[in-house]
Amino acid sequence: MENGKTGFVQFLPNSESVAFGSTEFIVLRSRLVCPEYVYLMSRSDEFRELAIKSMCGATGRQRVQERCFEKFVIAKPPSEVVSRFHNIVEPMFKLVHIMNLKNVSLRRTRDLLLPRLISGEISVERFETETASQIS
Repeated sequence: MENGKTGFVQFLPNSESVAFGSTEFIVLRSRLVCPEYVYLMSRSDEFRELAIKSMCGATGRQRVQERCFEKFVIAKPPSEVVSRFHNIVEPMFKLVHIMNLKNVSLRRTRDLLLPRLISGEISVERFETETASQIS
């Protein structure tokens, strides 16, 4: 929490699906608001400050106490507002997920091709290149 790391899991096929991870994670769910609302709330300064204040344990091994979230009060907007909010932000969250997948693919391609290019195993001489001004 101190370094701002927060995750949003959106690749499970449905709400009944099971995943696994570390015991270091605290899973937040809500039946009253959409998952995106919960995620964005968990990124708020107020939420993070509450979590950080609850930390205990040895230096460098401090953990957030899950009980601290019982004290955190959130405003629940009317259902219509939550629904409209969800309809607006869900495509944005999906796009972020898709772009992350593309970045992973591009990194893999780069890591595969760059050593071959440097060693001369492959050449780009026969490919036409465009400058940024030509593309836009």
